[in-house]
Amino acid sequence: MGQSPQKKLSKKLAIFLLAIFSLPLLFSVCSHKPPEQPGEHILAQIGNKSISVNEFIRRAEYTIRPPYCRMDNYIQKKIVLNSLVAEKLLALEAGEDNPLTQNEEFQDYIEGRKEQAMREWFFAHDFYDKVKPDTARARRVYQVAGRTYKIAYFSVKGPQAAQMVQKKLNQGIPFEEIYRQFGGLKALPMRKVSWQEPENEAIEKALFSGPLQKEEVIGPVSADNNFFTTIKILGWTDHAAMSNQQMRERWDSVVKRLREEEAKHAYLGFVAKLMHGKRVEFDRNTFMALARIYQPIYLKSEKKKKQEFNEIFWKHKSPEDLSSDSIATQISQILNSPLLRLNGKTWTVARFLKEERIHPLVFRKKKISGKEFPNQLKLAIVDLIQDKFVAKAAEKKGYDKVNVVQRNVAMWKDHLLFMYQRNKFLKSIGKKKGFYKNYSTILKNDLNPYIRRLQKKYSDTIRIDTDAFEKIKLTRIDMVALQKNVPFPIVVPSFPIVTTLNKLDYGRKMNP
Repeated sequence: MGQSPQKKLSKKLAIFLLAIFSLPLLFSVCSHKPPEQPGEHILAQIGNKSISVNEFIRRAEYTIRPPYCRMDNYIQKKIVLNSLVAEKLLALEAGEDNPLTQNEEFQDYIEGRKEQAMREWFFAHDFYDKVKPDTARARRVYQVAGRTYKIAYFSVKGPQAAQMVQKKLNQGIPFEEIYRQFGGLKALPMRKVSWQEPENEAIEKALFSGPLQKEEVIGPVSADNNFFTTIKILGWTDHAAMSNQQMRERWDSVVKRLREEEAKHAYLGFVAKLMHGKRVEFDRNTFMALARIYQPIYLKSEKKKKQEFNEIFWKHKSPEDLSSDSIATQISQILNSPLLRLNGKTWTVARFLKEERIHPLVFRKKKISGKEFPNQLKLAIVDLIQDKFVAKAAEKKGYDKVNVVQRNVAMWKDHLLFMYQRNKFLKSIGKKKGFYKNYSTILKNDLNPYIRRLQKKYSDTIRIDTDAFEKIKLTRIDMVALQKNVPFPIVVPSFPIVTTLNKLDYGRKMNP
């Protein structure tokens, strides 16, 4: 018998919740020229799939490697390469036509990864790369980039209150007295702020655009949500760059940050033009119903979110185990209700859920109160729509054909196909359940022989640039690379636990 509609909905919702728990807005000019292609050094060719040198390094260093290949010696480096080649071999075995590739949620996820990669390439190619560093400003920032300021501060809401603060400062009224006049009953707030840990851009620019003096008062500075912050410098510590390398690294980081800020402003100007005239109207009743369903999900404590994240990604529990039947029931009741109208076209809740699978919501604020949640949810949906238009503009420019975009998409697709095929094999030998508790034995007795068979099967189609491989140096630092403010924050897939083989005795050497 088939599944009931309720169970099917619960299953789809579970996948949708996975996107929630896993917690850049990156014109449209058609061109007949093919998009520019950055240089890519191919390290290994496996049939119609390949691994670049850059991808090899990122897959090894932007995630945590298992203990058997975590060191930086040559033997374990060969295990890393064999593992990544094996991942491609299993993806080839899975093929392009199977239950996974036919799954709508899988297709939406891959589409979302493609759109994010296009936006990132669009931002880098059309904005960041075109910024010419302001050397004079960079010198001013460099002078104070090593400082950690100790500051006192207070904030007022609205421009009129900010004008009153400014007037009192001009009259010579002490900073502390102004704080008390604006209702400051508790001790004056104090904190430390460093350039290495950027916060609000306006405050960062106020503090780190050149040398300041002790007791100097800055502001009011326009911060977030119509608040204006006034700051008093209490002192600072300065971590000077001493060696030539330290000075060069600090200069490079200053120039990079300033380029990113300028590129971001240019990009936001472009987005404003792109979105001009486009109108989003929310159906109040449906939207508030959705907000009531979403609020307990998104307002969980960071500790709870981290726990659920670990349950899924590290302990490998199914997201279905963490989903709520009551949530599925509530969603089902409004599934076909109109949520919003975009340029006159209606999005039902069902349509929105599909778009959210392609683009999981990104909230502008990380700490949200229950009172402000509906407005922050509305802004997150508007940002989703905005990113959708940017992705369309990037595709019109042919950026879906850029090699690094295609490679990024292939990396995620092949990893998911690998997981599918590995699980299929483990299930066939009765060892899928409990794999991660006993993977060392299963690798040795089952997966290694399986990978050896695949190496022989595909050997004539495998080419490896062993000269390039010899030159690669890997670190031993455990790290999981994450991006901020993007729908899919995890930079690379988890390392493929599939083999401990350490010989390159298959395929052929790739000719330069």
